Amino acid sequence: MKLEGKVAFVTGAAHGQGASHAKYLAREGATIAALDICHDIDPIYPLGTRDELDSTVETIKEQGSDAIAIEADVRSSEQMEAAVKRTMEKWGRIDILCNNAGVCIVEAVDEISDRSLDAVIDVNVKGIFNTMRYIAPIMKQQRYGKVINTSSAGGIKALPYVSHYAASKGAVVLATKSWANELAEWEINVNGVAPGTIFTGMITGIAGQLSQDADEAFEQFNANNMFKGERGYVTVDDISKMIVFLASDDARMITGQVFPVDAGWVAS
Repeated sequence: MKLEGKVAFVTGAAHGQGASHAKYLAREGATIAALDICHDIDPIYPLGTRDELDSTVETIKEQGSDAIAIEADVRSSEQMEAAVKRTMEKWGRIDILCNNAGVCIVEAVDEISDRSLDAVIDVNVKGIFNTMRYIAPIMKQQRYGKVINTSSAGGIKALPYVSHYAASKGAVVLATKSWANELAEWEINVNGVAPGTIFTGMITGIAGQLSQDADEAFEQFNANNMFKGERGYVTVDDISKMIVFLASDDARMITGQVFPVDAGWVAS
């Protein structure tokens, strides 16, 4: 197993991509600190629940790895400090940081409310800084760490009506590159993934905002992918496999990169 003996801290782990990443990392031998807010953020679509987070952890344990569920909000530096402290008290190290938590809302730029702007920027940008501020010192001391930030294909190739989301995910791209330069001295790898459209709670939530059927919205968002047919649909498994690769020593010479996993949409 590629990650045996490693401890991974995964945000947004109750469902969707985060739950998948946590399970994939565990299958490769990693111990998992699975974190999620476990309640909704107004005016965002429904987020993960405590039952879902507990289910993620239970599945990981059934796979033979250890895991803990941490209910915490990435927007809060105090809660992130406590979550990191709990993880360190439990296992004494953090080798992998998977900054997955993220939200989106569809709005015209002249209709963006303070609440939605704060929610998107605070989760997607402030959230990754809050985890990194407390985990970077640990990785520095270890002289080892793998940081994987989740951006978005929409943070590389702009889309209309999600300008706050696109800006937040563009910020993730540049933070990734900046941190890679800053932390190379301590042999820490910092990379990112930029998923295309995946059928998760985010796409169903966006479809609801648009008063669209979720399947219809999914087809519309994938219409311009290079690959067509079955290969034109990115799955959570596709993203999780990239996460595992970047978390492993197979990727030891890769840092400062953000990889679109999008069936070719960004390059189309």
